[in-house]
Amino acid sequence: MPKILVSLPDGGTATHELAEASITVGRLADNALQIEDASVSSHHAELTLGDGGDYVLTDIGSTNGTRVNGKELAEGEGQRLHGSDKVTFGNIDASYESENPAEARAMPAAKEVAAVTASKSVRPAGFENASPFQTKKKKKDPIGLAILGFSVLAMLAFAASVAMIFSLKSPL
Repeated sequence: MPKILVSLPDGGTATHELAEASITVGRLADNALQIEDASVSSHHAELTLGDGGDYVLTDIGSTNGTRVNGKELAEGEGQRLHGSDKVTFGNIDASYESENPAEARAMPAAKEVAAVTASKSVRPAGFENASPFQTKKKKKDPIGLAILGFSVLAMLAFAASVAMIFSLKSPL
């Protein structure tokens, strides 16, 4: 027996077994499948038993629309449901389950996306590094610079004293 699983706004799921030939979906209590949500119209859609035991979903003039697998149904347009189809009534998601094995369906055609490159790139005001790793900034070490300068001065003094020693002449 086919079922429709409705994901409720509170996070729960309601399972409805589809046993009648015609089932209306809407917000009011006179519908066979009542979904109490403001995005669902009072009389939103109709499920009609089709050939092969699966239902045909038809939007009957809903305000917020009906979608099957993300595709919007036009008012009065019927869409045959297959096992594991995702149906949306307004903002309410549902899933259709069937006892019939799902037919292989072709992949949807890929849409070509027009990519436009920017003519120039400008750094936004207040832009900071978005990396989670902070860059290490080199710190100036005045003590290390002083030690390095003193070492260079000491080597020059040593070289000068060695040069003076070699320049001395023997008194003999």
